[in-house]
Amino acid sequence: MSSATLIEGTAVTAVLDHLRAAVDEVLELDLSTASRDDLLELCRGLETQRRRLPAAEHRLIAELDERGVPGELTMRDSATLLARLLRLNPAEARARAAAAQELGPRRAVTGERLEPLFPAVAAAQAAGDISSAHARVITAAIEALPTNVEFEFGRKLEADLVEHSRQNDPATVDRQFRRMLEQLDPDGTEPSDREHQRQRGLHLRTKADGSGEIRGRLTPMAAATWTAILDALSKPAPSDEGVPDERTAGQRRHDALLDAGQRLLRSDSLPDAGGAPVTVLVRVNAEDLAAGRGFAETDHGDLISTQEVRRNTGDAQVLFTLLDVTGGIMSFGRMRRLATVPQRRALTIRDGGCSFPGCTAPASWCETHHIVPWACGGTTDITNLTLLCGYHHREFERRGWECLMIDNVPHWRPPSWIDPDRTPRRNTAQHTELWFNPAVGDSSQ
Repeated sequence: MSSATLIEGTAVTAVLDHLRAAVDEVLELDLSTASRDDLLELCRGLETQRRRLPAAEHRLIAELDERGVPGELTMRDSATLLARLLRLNPAEARARAAAAQELGPRRAVTGERLEPLFPAVAAAQAAGDISSAHARVITAAIEALPTNVEFEFGRKLEADLVEHSRQNDPATVDRQFRRMLEQLDPDGTEPSDREHQRQRGLHLRTKADGSGEIRGRLTPMAAATWTAILDALSKPAPSDEGVPDERTAGQRRHDALLDAGQRLLRSDSLPDAGGAPVTVLVRVNAEDLAAGRGFAETDHGDLISTQEVRRNTGDAQVLFTLLDVTGGIMSFGRMRRLATVPQRRALTIRDGGCSFPGCTAPASWCETHHIVPWACGGTTDITNLTLLCGYHHREFERRGWECLMIDNVPHWRPPSWIDPDRTPRRNTAQHTELWFNPAVGDSSQ
């Protein structure tokens, strides 16, 4: 055995010994004597190191592949090797091997080192800024891009998704990607509309006992319309005795559907107009609406093409709120304590839901909050109001957060234990336009 091999083997043993000792030290900590801030710091630190370990594994798997170790051991590929060596289930082994191919180091045919296929994701994971789940969402998103979109915007989109993964969970990043893609590839909207129209359908099957089953597929406009109806009619009913509504959410929606049908029958308008019109709140850019391109967004976050919105305005009352370049809206304030119905609608369009960073609660779950308290002279104006879910309305002040208006849009200043600089931040989970804008410079710089 050569001295070089001995040195390399000794180095590997030393690294593993250090890693084992560090883990042992953490396991032996007396957490009962630690302060709250120490516990939080330990939680963050452990998560950061946990996120970095896959980056080390990517290098290791890449090296095994480059040396042909799986073939030497009569294994079909590195995924098979990992499954056998580490006793992993095959799906997890394949996922690790695929991640190594995307995020690990590479070599060209001529032998020089190449950067990973997704360099921004690899760097963020090596730094512990994002998790493996974030990385999977981002790489899948980039791979789903049409070829022309990926060629023009792929690197910037990757950098922007990485940046916003630092503030949002993987599910939120995954949920927002489809909307970002619609901004980049608006030419894909019309085929999507045709597919919605082709697949639409509703079936009501009545059973022998008189009960029924509903199944079907609604177009985006139909879904938004019935969401508005059921949302208004399925709220928990108050009780004079103080007993909470014991119906499940599904039971409340069933009763709401029954109530809506009975109201429609009582309207005596079915033969002529098909019932009373419904109000659907949508947020849309003025230029897009005029040109019939792009998408409008409902207060529940659903996307409806502007063409479909314009086609259906004769059948339903669609309330448009047109946004300017900063996302601000005109004042609808009134000199009163409670927000008016027009103000609530305006807040819904501007905030999208709870304005607290990272919260995805829709507007229908939210309360209006006076940024400058009413008791301290704050007015009931749009510029002094924002939407908050019940939890954040109760808890934000006690937990050290502060709300302030910047350019007529609510921002939140975190406590110093989260951000020593207390830099104001906005809830990006509710606003796709804050995630990616092709006209703005690369956010990674």
